[in-house]
This record gives sequence, structure tokens and C-alpha cells, in this order.
Amino acid sequence: MYTIGIDIGGTKVKFGLFNEQKQLVQTEDIKTPTEAVVETMINKIRDLDKGIELKGIGIATAGIVDFEKGIITSAANIPAFVNVPLAEQLKSAFNVPVVVDNDANSAALAEGMSGAATSVKSYICIAIGTGIGGGIIHNNQLVHGLNGYSGEVGHMVIVPDGKQCGCGRKGCWEAYASGRALERMIQEDPVLSNKNFSPQQLFENYQENEYCKKIVDTFIDYLAIGISNLQYLFDPEMIVIGGGVIDSSEYWWENLVEKATNFSSIPLNLQQAHLKNNASMIGASYLVPER
Repeated sequence: MYTIGIDIGGTKVKFGLFNEQKQLVQTEDIKTPTEAVVETMINKIRDLDKGIELKGIGIATAGIVDFEKGIITSAANIPAFVNVPLAEQLKSAFNVPVVVDNDANSAALAEGMSGAATSVKSYICIAIGTGIGGGIIHNNQLVHGLNGYSGEVGHMVIVPDGKQCGCGRKGCWEAYASGRALERMIQEDPVLSNKNFSPQQLFENYQENEYCKKIVDTFIDYLAIGISNLQYLFDPEMIVIGGGVIDSSEYWWENLVEKATNFSSIPLNLQQAHLKNNASMIGASYLVPER
């Protein structure tokens, strides 16, 4: 029997077909639809579903999810999906279990099942991309919280009345330690802004350019502060760092580990994510309950 894992993002939707051994055997993607979203999803699933016995469908999505109802309740980048009874309608179309969860939660689940956190039971997975997302696993169970906001670690306030965050509040962690934060710091630097530096170029020139070094060091400081806060709050066995920013970790990882360790007087096990861009899709396949 096969499982379909789906990752709904702001620009594209990725579909993966997984066999009973949880191996990815086929993947396809489409541009994120802005209308007729359920019909579009059903048609693509049927393309993958031909001639196979389907066990279930797991969906990882950006935004806030009502896990029990299988509904996306808030998602700025995929408004057409908000409040659509996605799980209910796909279950009706395919007569199989359908589970919907947040993409960072799904990525965290994937890292525990087949990635960096297979050796532990309680860990936090942090995804650093444009913003900062997170998934919390305690005793091998995802923690959702009362309203589905558990793991929204990017919106911890670390600088009171600080920089404006995309959520509308001030001083959030992701306003200081995300891809968007790096872009802001580049624009605020009179030298680098004139050179149109990208975050990747910041990291590549970290050792040679004093302006790049200053920004990256600031980024690492704030990243380490947030990690230390999470370590004290949850005391996890491991904290896993993933997301797009991790692709440049060769330039800054050792500095991050050193600073985060110095901020913490309790043991800190910091690891890089093993699963890259497919982490949420893989995690979505694990959302489907075993029969």
C-alpha cells in the first residue's frame, strides 16, 4: 500500500508517492493554485494514484492548522486554502484517512523518523528560511498546543519594542535571525546595500569582509539567544536546525554551536537537519496513521 505526502507552500505544491517502506518512489509539483484548490489537488493526486492501493494522504502546509478538523485557519501566503475543509473533501474523494498539519511540524516529524533525530525521543526542530518555524516533539509525539500555535518559535519576543516583524508585532526572533532579517541588515548597511549583496554572499565573504562579518556575527548572536531560550524552556535531548539558511552552514555552524553553548549552562545537543527541501513532504507521509 502507498501513501501520498503533500507539501503546500507559497509558490508550489509538492506531491510525493511513498511505498510501504516509506521510500519516495515518485514526486511531482504544481504551481500553488489560487482558486479551485480542492479540485486541483484531487486531479494531481489521481495522477499519482493510478493502479495503486492507497493507504492515506498526509498534508504539510504553511500557516496555522486546526489539526483535529484538518483545516488551515491562517496562512498569509496561501489565502485560497484558508478555511477550506481540505481533509474532509479529500477523504470523501479517495475514501482514505487524510491528515493535515503545519509544515514545520511535519519536517520535525520527518527528522525524528528518518533524519537527524532518530536516536532521541524529545527534540525541537527549527526551520530557518524567510522566517523561522519550529516543531516540538515530546516522547515521540508532536506537540500542537491548544490552538495549534505550538512551535511558532519565530514569534518569541527577544528584543522588547524591537524591529517590526511580519506578524505585526515588534522584537520577534525571526525579525533578527532569519533570511528576511539578513536582507534587512544588508539594506541597512551603507556599504553592502550599494553592492546588492545577498545573504549567501554574506556568508561566503564572512572571513574576508568586515561588513559581512559584522552582520553574520549579529545574526549568529540572535540565533544563539533563541536556541538557548528554547533549551531552558523545554530541556530537549536535541535541537535540530534546518531550513534554507542551513545550506550555508559551513561558514557559520561552528560559531553558532560555540555561542549557543556559552549561553547555556545545561547540556546542549545542536545538530544540522539531514533532510533538506523534501523534509515537510516526507513528514507529511508519516502523518498517515498505520493500519
